[in-house]
Amino acid sequence: MPLRKRDIYRLPWSLNDNPIGWLEVTDRCNIYCRGCYRRNLEGHKSLEELKEDILFFKEWRNCYNMSIAGGEPILHPDIVEIVAFTVEQGMQALILTNGHGLTRELLVALKDAGALGVAFHIDSQQSRPGWKGKNELELMELRQHYADLVATVPGLYCNFGMTVYNANLPDLPHIVRWGNENIDKVHGLVFICYRGAPEDVPMEYMVGDQKVSIDGELGYTGEDSSELELTSADVYETLRAELSHYDACSYLGGSQAHDSIKWLIGVQVGRKGKMYGSIGPRTMEAAQVWHHFVRGTYLTYLRTNRAGKKVFLPSLIDPKIRESTRAWLGDVVRNPLRLFQPVYTQSIGIVQAPDILPDGRADMCDSCPDMAVYDGKLVHSCRMDEFRLYGTYVTVQMPARSEEETEEELMPVGAP
Repeated sequence: MPLRKRDIYRLPWSLNDNPIGWLEVTDRCNIYCRGCYRRNLEGHKSLEELKEDILFFKEWRNCYNMSIAGGEPILHPDIVEIVAFTVEQGMQALILTNGHGLTRELLVALKDAGALGVAFHIDSQQSRPGWKGKNELELMELRQHYADLVATVPGLYCNFGMTVYNANLPDLPHIVRWGNENIDKVHGLVFICYRGAPEDVPMEYMVGDQKVSIDGELGYTGEDSSELELTSADVYETLRAELSHYDACSYLGGSQAHDSIKWLIGVQVGRKGKMYGSIGPRTMEAAQVWHHFVRGTYLTYLRTNRAGKKVFLPSLIDPKIRESTRAWLGDVVRNPLRLFQPVYTQSIGIVQAPDILPDGRADMCDSCPDMAVYDGKLVHSCRMDEFRLYGTYVTVQMPARSEEETEEELMPVGAP
């Protein structure tokens, strides 16, 4: 059955009331990822500048979580102090890292500073020392290494993300199964549909009324448009085809296209060795509303995914949880010792990055969770280099067509 927006919960996040802030601490990085949208333009931001950004998020964003990103944030000499200041302001601090150079000593220091945890980005199109050219299945060894490393520092959140291309789309169910097998260590997975600015499609890039050339200026240009068509629905269907326990419960739509799903969230339920099902939209809605009522912010990442039996309580209102509850009860009947085994949740996020529509409009993530601060205002983090280079967003203008092309397009079907 195809995914329908009416069957899942539209997250209530907005520009000024959003659980996530995207804190850019540095442009420097120790590996290269295909399609990277950040260039080495400014290096590290100073600690004082970053404190101003954090206070800006607190005032204008109402964040529950700060995603500390780059570049590679662990290269910043003040990363521990950045985490500590974020936590002092009442927000969680999640480090978004490629993991290269991460040590247990740094993990301990981050944990002591109050960090929520780390979210790794690992995929087959990175120029990662010692792993270049490896496919996703070969990279499972590296993912396992980092999951085990984080587990040596109890109490840290651990998430794994990757960019999805046509080539690695079939590998996604295998990666989810690996995550399920490590549900006691891996809190979530994120799959990001690859995007870029195509050169094989006739488009004119504009800043105001002036045409500009972005080739070589922005990190996401020079791509083949045939590789930019994967959608969140493609990823969802790939997972659903092989993983009967998985389903989505909530989403964010697009800013322009009514049918696009930009963020698609699912939360699986299971124990180590067996998955029971997923939560449904009503459980997600109750969690968001309750967290906002009690804490004043919407909900994102939890420090622990050891949910316990209370995860089954919404069975009265949520058909999806009822299915999971029945699967758990059947497991307990077959082996009563399962009653004492921990029950976990594990999220799956699917992100469909910006799309350029046929008329040149950019379909962004509605209520984008990954807004960054630039020059005293919130901008989309994936397009911040446009502000650095041009002072504003680049727009797309489709080339003018001849009168003959226009008349042919408007000609009714079957007309002589």
